[in-house]
Amino acid sequence: MRSMKRVSIHKMIATGAALALIGTGLLGNADPTLAEQPVLSQSSSIAVETVAQAKPAWSIPLATFSESGWTRTAAIAEEGRVFALIGSGQLAAYDGANGKRLWTFGKSLKPLLTYDQGMIYGLAADGSVYAVTSDGTRKWASAIGAKEAVRITVTGDTVYVMQNLVFYALEKATGNLRWKVVKKVEEYYLAGYPEVWETQDVVLRKYYVDGVHSSNQINAFDKTTGKMLWSSPDIYDLLDIRESRIYVTPDLFMRDDLSSSYVTILALEVKTGKITQQRVYKWTPQATPQNPSGSGGNRGTAFIDGDALYIYQDNIIAQYDFADYQPDSKPVKRWNSPDPNQYFPLYKLHQGRLLYQNQHDNVIGMLKTANGGFLRTTYGVNVVQTDLYGNGLYLGLADGTLKAYDYITLKPVFSVKAGAGNFESTLKSGSMLYVRSGGKMLAVKLPANLTKS
Repeated sequence: MRSMKRVSIHKMIATGAALALIGTGLLGNADPTLAEQPVLSQSSSIAVETVAQAKPAWSIPLATFSESGWTRTAAIAEEGRVFALIGSGQLAAYDGANGKRLWTFGKSLKPLLTYDQGMIYGLAADGSVYAVTSDGTRKWASAIGAKEAVRITVTGDTVYVMQNLVFYALEKATGNLRWKVVKKVEEYYLAGYPEVWETQDVVLRKYYVDGVHSSNQINAFDKTTGKMLWSSPDIYDLLDIRESRIYVTPDLFMRDDLSSSYVTILALEVKTGKITQQRVYKWTPQATPQNPSGSGGNRGTAFIDGDALYIYQDNIIAQYDFADYQPDSKPVKRWNSPDPNQYFPLYKLHQGRLLYQNQHDNVIGMLKTANGGFLRTTYGVNVVQTDLYGNGLYLGLADGTLKAYDYITLKPVFSVKAGAGNFESTLKSGSMLYVRSGGKMLAVKLPANLTKS
């Protein structure tokens, strides 16, 4: 009864106040009926991070290139300097600390740059590959006509240039063409991947080929002549190269039960491609409320880090000793995986943490291998670019803000307003961070705790 009287008194006071406002005309001609009630009224609170705003040390406009509906720039940061394409396609070098322009080279250059041991390698408009020293002096140019090249990789004494189904090898010292390999659609080749590996004078490249079903294929070439030595079809992934062996997971589509709970790893001899070992890692499926079938899109995938083999087994991540394989090997460690409906693995281990990405807002999640705990950055604006250097985690957000986090504590360290949400890969050299967004580059001085590798 007391509570009912109290409510009645409150209602009387509220009604009296409303009538008083009507009498004074402060509500104008409002209808004194009750306000409409919403069918639903709900707030979703998001923790607002308090973080210092960083002021860029310097900034420059970059040349922009439109390709397949995307706008991109070209820049690299190495040994305290920034090398970038500006204006109408000139290569320019800048002091990384103060932004002073040091030199420019060429014109109408294409957005493809690679750095190796004091040399910058790039692509000209006519498809020539050029080499320029870090002081701006041209060393050589090779007119190979690779106008659509997508990657330049320097390994040892060779510069490899990848252009879909065309593959070039140049002498690093002179730029002379050592060999050129062309694969054709008529030979059932659909695409060439940009990665290239070199070991024991054998060059490896992965292709996507047609057949009974489309799959990956590894081709091996002689480093000196470019002659194809062997090919291995039906490859899912190349895991590692060590001790004269190439370790791969086979593509078992149409040849195996996809619900089988095991992973097969084949060891191929580098010189011949012959299978010298077959490993099988088995497990028992385990279901959870989030994944009642005990399966998922990442099941049976794997990666190698040092002597540790990580296999994503349904709702479990299992670590094996890769250097000591035995039939029916048991895991060294096991952890519960995060919800597969929320996170997918990035197949990376960094400072004792397995990396994941949220498939809804793209933030980074981390599984701590020390205790199985799971961490993630805070909810908020969608992430469009993620870069991790040492102890610094950098997230470019759709609202045009870049946030820097301490990787170990996941505490925000600073943010910087880039102005546009179309971030590209963030660059780092020494104590400087270089943020690319909206056709410009911002240089930010890093605090000491983010400069560690």
